[in-house]
Amino acid sequence: MRRTVLSIVAVALACTLCTSAAAQPAVSVRGNVGAAFFQAPEGLSNVLNSGVDVGVGAGVHVRGGLEVVVQGGYDRFTLNGDTFALLRGDTPSSIRVDGGALNVINGSLGLRYTLRTQGDAQPYATAGLGLYHTRLESLDVGGGATRYPRLSATRWGYHAALGLRFRIDETYRFFFEPRYVSIDTRETELDTSTPTRYVTLRLGIDVSL
Repeated sequence: MRRTVLSIVAVALACTLCTSAAAQPAVSVRGNVGAAFFQAPEGLSNVLNSGVDVGVGAGVHVRGGLEVVVQGGYDRFTLNGDTFALLRGDTPSSIRVDGGALNVINGSLGLRYTLRTQGDAQPYATAGLGLYHTRLESLDVGGGATRYPRLSATRWGYHAALGLRFRIDETYRFFFEPRYVSIDTRETELDTSTPTRYVTLRLGIDVSL
């Protein structure tokens, strides 16, 4: 999957260089907020709450509905202390659990293809490859009686999404985008049994410059 994404991105970048010599490419920027839902590995998915997603990005038009996009984002999942206590065999009301949130900061490069329609609603597909810094915060149980250290890893990951963009006018567009993210956190300090995977639901504004 990573090799396929890299190949597609390389071709798109080459096309961008070719077309930029003939004309100034159109540029758009976008920002979003949204919800994030943790999927795997199972051990973490059992104790993490749904989270928040914030992102910014920019796109350079290549040709037709194709754009090269660069993006950055932040996702955060808090720990469900009651569930964690139950899994340890403790009574939630009798033990205090602090910390343990999972944070993901990322930057990626990819492609977005928008189906140009006559109406104001335009569906699109996007995919990309990037670096993801994943950090599991330190965790205190029982007021410091048991402490789990902070763990972190920076690894490659990829995303894929289908979205729908609604035109407000020639400059502004509203978009809705469900996105799937996978990060290879195996054999790292986090040492997960499977890649870290989650889904985000994004709402945002796209602005043409």
